[in-house]
Amino acid sequence: MRISIYNSPLGPFYLWFHNNKLVYASYREEQGQRWLAKHFPKLIVCQSPLDSLYKQDLDSYFHGKKIDFKWAVELIGTDFQLRVWHEVKKIPHGQFTTYKEIGQNINSKAFRAVGQAVGANPVSIIIPCHRVLGTNWFGGYGGGTNIKRLLLELENTTLAPNFNA
Repeated sequence: MRISIYNSPLGPFYLWFHNNKLVYASYREEQGQRWLAKHFPKLIVCQSPLDSLYKQDLDSYFHGKKIDFKWAVELIGTDFQLRVWHEVKKIPHGQFTTYKEIGQNINSKAFRAVGQAVGANPVSIIIPCHRVLGTNWFGGYGGGTNIKRLLLELENTTLAPNFNA
């Protein structure tokens, strides 16, 4: 297991790799440590520089370019979570959807469970959970709602003028 740190304009972004596949990415190192302890309790984590492909993609993303992250990712979750995450991955750069719309797209009326699955997304930005909002509210984000707002601004996402972000 290795960890790399990308110094984004919004602060350090932590990326954990297992067998050269991304397993967790977050602005909050402590969240990643807890997740890893749960899913990979016996592995030793070593820090290493971020590979140039990943750095190049993240540099482009944080300069406002539309990036389709085609990274090798190992998703660990329930079947329901995987369905939600695959649907979230489809949200285009600069756009957003709601928890309810995600539920409808996967034929589920369990909108609260959809919100929990979105919140459990282990690879922030790569699976763009920041693009999922509540019907009448901004919604949460593992990196904090301020980071969520800044990511949406970076992508030039237009929200309704009366929407409280």
